[in-house]
Amino acid sequence: MEDWRLNGQEKYLQGATLYKIVFPQFWLKAFAERNTFYDMIADRAHRFAEQMQRGGEYLEGNKLRHFFHVHCEFCMEKVITDKECEFYCTTDMQHWVCSECFNDFKERFGWNVVQNEGESGE
Repeated sequence: MEDWRLNGQEKYLQGATLYKIVFPQFWLKAFAERNTFYDMIADRAHRFAEQMQRGGEYLEGNKLRHFFHVHCEFCMEKVITDKECEFYCTTDMQHWVCSECFNDFKERFGWNVVQNEGESGE
């Protein structure tokens, strides 16, 4: 019997290179360094505020982390930047996998985990 979480992800995740991300440490580092991940979230937040013609209060400081909204590609668990959790993402940070689904599917998908911005690889 096929796992209910499998819905064609092999098209874009088979053999993918993934980063191991641990929150909230990853967000705190991104916020302190204003790195690529921070820039990605800040850009989303500013576009949202502009489209909604409001939201400037959410663009200040550490509040930006709440604009990051993605889910595990398999089970839909929400990735949260201010809760202790571990996720894996593609190097373009477009596809995210929770640690449980990672462990369940790592052999089937043949993932390669590499270090990213001070995080440990597996």
